[in-house]
Amino acid sequence: MPVKHLFASLLALLFILVGCSSNSPEVAIQESSPTTTTEAVDEVEAAAEDNIAEAGAEDGPDAEEDELSEEEDENETAGIEQKNVRLVVENQTTAGQIIIKEVATSRDGWVSIHKAQENGGIVLPDSIGEARVDSGNSEEIIVDLWEAPAVDEKLWVLLHIDNGERGTYEFPEKDQAIRKNGETMARSFIIEDPNPEEDETE
Repeated sequence: MPVKHLFASLLALLFILVGCSSNSPEVAIQESSPTTTTEAVDEVEAAAEDNIAEAGAEDGPDAEEDELSEEEDENETAGIEQKNVRLVVENQTTAGQIIIKEVATSRDGWVSIHKAQENGGIVLPDSIGEARVDSGNSEEIIVDLWEAPAVDEKLWVLLHIDNGERGTYEFPEKDQAIRKNGETMARSFIIEDPNPEEDETE
């Protein structure tokens, strides 16, 4: 009997040792899980930083392109608002031409002749004649007409910059009208009768 009890005790001890060794991997797994979670968080944060850096790299060229486009817009509109611009036209007769008495502009440009609306305003964008003007001061600029105005008809002359293809009239797309203190540089005049009747005297 004592031998049997000893054998039973040894067998029980063996079961206990085997049970402990089998449970040890579970403990190891449980202890490793926090480390794995921390590493995953670090990887996510690193990936986020990379995405932010890539986004910054992508935003850089776009910002530069926006600045360039703003500079191009400024270049295209430079000269539209002028301080010392001048446009003078007088009532006159015509034989197919209009004479602009004086033009002063800081950029090469155009003068165009336009008809008047019923209320007296300028008809845009259609014109009945154009002539190119150089920067600086010009006098007696001749504009050929391709439509004959009537006597006593009101016409308008409009001053533009030459902002598109040089020497090509491109209003209103490119050759915008010049302004002074926000006022468009346009002047009206009247076509006079070349042979006015003399008043009869007694």
